[in-house]
Order: sequence, then C-alpha cells, then structure tokens
Amino acid sequence: MNGDLDIIKSGLIDRIESVCERLLPDGKPEGGLWVAWNPVEHDQKPGRLPALKVRVRNGDIGAWSCWRSGAKGDVLKLVAYVERTDIKGALAWGRDFLGIRSMSPAERQNLRKAEVVRQKERDEKAERARLFKLQTADQLFFAKPSSKETGPAYCPQGTFAYGEGSAAELHAKAYFRGRGLDLDAVPNLNRYSFRFSPATEWWKGARYDNANGRRWKAERGPLFPAMHCAMRNRMGIVTACHVTFFDPIKPNKAPLAPAKLMWGEALGAVIEISMGPNAIPFWMADRDGLVPDATVIGEGIETAASFCAPVPEARVWAAGSLAGVGSAPVDLDCVEWVLFARDNNNGNAQAQKQFDTALAGLERHGKHVSVEASHVGDDFNDLAQGEE
Repeated sequence: MNGDLDIIKSGLIDRIESVCERLLPDGKPEGGLWVAWNPVEHDQKPGRLPALKVRVRNGDIGAWSCWRSGAKGDVLKLVAYVERTDIKGALAWGRDFLGIRSMSPAERQNLRKAEVVRQKERDEKAERARLFKLQTADQLFFAKPSSKETGPAYCPQGTFAYGEGSAAELHAKAYFRGRGLDLDAVPNLNRYSFRFSPATEWWKGARYDNANGRRWKAERGPLFPAMHCAMRNRMGIVTACHVTFFDPIKPNKAPLAPAKLMWGEALGAVIEISMGPNAIPFWMADRDGLVPDATVIGEGIETAASFCAPVPEARVWAAGSLAGVGSAPVDLDCVEWVLFARDNNNGNAQAQKQFDTALAGLERHGKHVSVEASHVGDDFNDLAQGEE
C-alpha cells in the first residue's frame, strides 16, 4: 500500500502542527518551529533546553532534527522515530491519522491532484518568507526608531553605530572588557559589523495567537540592551543579523536561554571582527596586488575575537554556528589559509559530528586549514581570561 506515500506525506505536512501535538504533546511553537523534548532519548533534565525541533512554517515543512542526539529527517521519519517503528509503520499511522484508509480510489486520486496545487502554494509561500527574512535582516541591523516590529523584533529606539558613544555601546563594551576583550583595541576592527540598541525585543519570548487561519503576535517579548552584528555574504550583503542581549544593569549577558539570536539567512555569511593588515573588508578585497591574509574563524564572537590581539596579521570572522563555519566564504582570494578556532565539546558525540562536517566544508576549497582548540575551559575566550 506504499502507492499512497505521496498523499500521506503531503497530508501530514498540511496538518503538521496537529501531527506535532499528537507526537510531541509537551512541545510548543517557537517562531517557525515546534520545539519539544526528545521522547525517545528522555533528555529532559534540569539546566537543559529542548533539542528536538520540527519545521512547521516556512522552508522545508516537516523537516526536523534533534541537535542533542543527531536524529533528523522528514515528517514520515519523525513519525517512525517517535512511534519507534519503520516507514511502513509510519505510513500506517499516517493513514489512520488522515482517514485515508476509508477513502475510495476516486477520493484518493482527487486528494493527489489537490496536493499538486498545495505543494506549489507551499513552495511560493516559503520563498516569500525567505525573501522577507533576507530583507528584514538588513533592516534589523540598521534598525530605525519605530513603534512597529523590525522583522521579528520591536526595537523602539533603533540601533546606533559603533563610535557614536551610545549608552548601549558603552554597556556592551563593558561586557566584553569583563571577558578580557577590548573591542577598541582590536587591530583593524571592522566597525561596520557592529551596532548597538538600548532596547531590542527578545523575540523568542513573544506570545502568538492563531485564529481564522491567521497568526499574530499577541504579546511582545521582553526588552534588553543588545548588540546587533551584521552577518555578510561574500558580496557584503547583510543576509542575517546576530543579536546578543545584555543584562540591563550589570555588564553581563541577559538572563535568557539563549541570550543570542539570529535572524535571516546565516549560512554563507560571517561577522567580520578584524579586517587583518590590509584593513579592507573581505567583500571589497578583490583588488589586484592585494596580499591574501590568514583568516581565523570560530563559532562565537568571543571565541573569534580572542585571536584579534595575539594574531594581528589575520582576518577574524565569527560564523554563529558550526554549520556557519563550514559554509563560510573562505574560497575568496583574500583568504590565504584558515585557522579554525573550535570550541571544546569533549564527550559530545553530536558536536564532534558537526565539527567534522564544518571542517570538511572548509577543506573542500583546497586551502590549508589548521584546527586549534583551547586547553582551558570551553573555548579560547575562557583561555584568554585564565579560566579553569
């Protein structure tokens, strides 16, 4: 009976939130994802965050992954995984869930024809959502004062440029000095990578309502001072905005989980912290006669920035994630070779797998790649502070 696989899969995609409610009842929608604890791994423990995420809106609907266990797949594999069965069993579950088992051949054929139309509509909707995120990522970085949301976030006072001396800038710099990093002392700092906001909504904390096929933000998330960082692709276009939220009183990160959020299309883009000895942004460094630089790349801003002072002869990039490291534009002519500053994730099999994938992504361009990991703490920023 696998001849109805297509209509079962499309039917589950059409009702993906109901599928998630049935399979993962302890989860909840966050952004375009259904976020839940992993019922197979029983991973709910104090201090942890739910790791299983299912795409319920925009993009590849029904696609899911558990970043803690490494399990992933499409909507049918989600059913098979949670129900502890195989694809044949997942199809049987889907027939019962959708009521297909009782349909006549003619009804199934009509369902199949309707699915062709719905798939086209889903693809068009996903592309519109992608373009919206790309456009609003740039707007969130260069946010103007507004009473409305800029992309996902309310940013009432907008953002201020590096060097304007705003209170938000001074607060962020105090945080970095507390981490042993003086941004003002970074050789050839790319100031155009940073802007500062007195108040940015932590949009992950917003509450949404649904009715009559519409979804809207019913309650905004809390406001915190923040640093907005531009994630630029090889052409210098801001395709994602990386936001770090700070405690409004102390020079610490905000008491949030997570205290950093990204909006836009981050893969293939990086935050350039230092421009290296050429002092030219990487997206403008294709000039004749320009000597290529060594390039340091790490996941987080603090890990990467820890290399700026000890390695002033290198460009320094932060990619936001291990997947971002693997997709960084290191094939550009301005990059001579790459130092991958990896975080320590000892004993974490999934993190090791993600690291291997990221390393392969860097190496595929044929340039020399060296890997360094701090022998102290979790990352090189811990080493810079002398943390044990």
